[in-house]
Amino acid sequence: MNKTLLLDGAMGTELSNRGIDIPLPLWSADANIEHPEIVTNIHKDYIDLGVDIITTNTFRTTAWTYGKAGFSNARSIERSRSSLYKAVECAQIAASNSVKIAGSITTIEDCYSPDLFPGISVAEDTYGQTIEWLVDAGVDFILFETMGNIEEISCALEMSRSYNIPIWLSLISKDKYNLLDGSPFEKVFELFKPFSIDHLLINCNTIDLTIDMCDQIHSAWSQKWGVYPNLGKTNYENDYLNIISDSNLNDGMISLLSKEPNVIGLCCGSTPFHIKYLKSLIKSTR
Repeated sequence: MNKTLLLDGAMGTELSNRGIDIPLPLWSADANIEHPEIVTNIHKDYIDLGVDIITTNTFRTTAWTYGKAGFSNARSIERSRSSLYKAVECAQIAASNSVKIAGSITTIEDCYSPDLFPGISVAEDTYGQTIEWLVDAGVDFILFETMGNIEEISCALEMSRSYNIPIWLSLISKDKYNLLDGSPFEKVFELFKPFSIDHLLINCNTIDLTIDMCDQIHSAWSQKWGVYPNLGKTNYENDYLNIISDSNLNDGMISLLSKEPNVIGLCCGSTPFHIKYLKSLIKSTR
């Protein structure tokens, strides 16, 4: 049986728990500039608990997002670049070469609203710029996460072609059979064929839907895969305070581990406490 790699937990949730304001649209992006020591310490806390991979705090560090926050075009580029490079630096300081660093990139607009995709031109500029910066900053691989629009996924993968770096892709689904934008998974998996995807994952769905999604992965994907569900009782909510019970979490994660993913973790609502629990669960089931 291959080792199951453990991803870290949520960054935004933990920043909020530590008293850092994370208002939309920037979410956690400015914490890299304003509170880098806290970002670094969160990474260290996850590493101390035994994770194999940490994810850069770059979920919203794009010029597009800073523009939405009211910055001029020039300042948006400058601020987003500074935040991204600082985020990678925070991860590198914490990792000290002990774990892998995933360069996080998500959808350009709200990841729960795939209909807001701003179009190919904006996507090419945004993904091209962000990938270039993350590669230059020194991440170990690119992680496209919470991706729910098939056109946006295609553009992101296309923009990554020219870089010699592993690509991980994580999807968010509407239901067992469809991507969040309603695209059937048969069509989504057909899209992957021309691209080199190192790992395919499912993230930020409920644990129950994630379990159901494993059937889709197994039927259409023969390479490395993984899961990191959120802890919410419902899908696509920005408030994850109403999380599932400990018993439901335990039963759900045991079920997911029984499917032998190559990678497992937890998304929104998770804390170092949950990752400590998941690490012990992996040990007990292996």
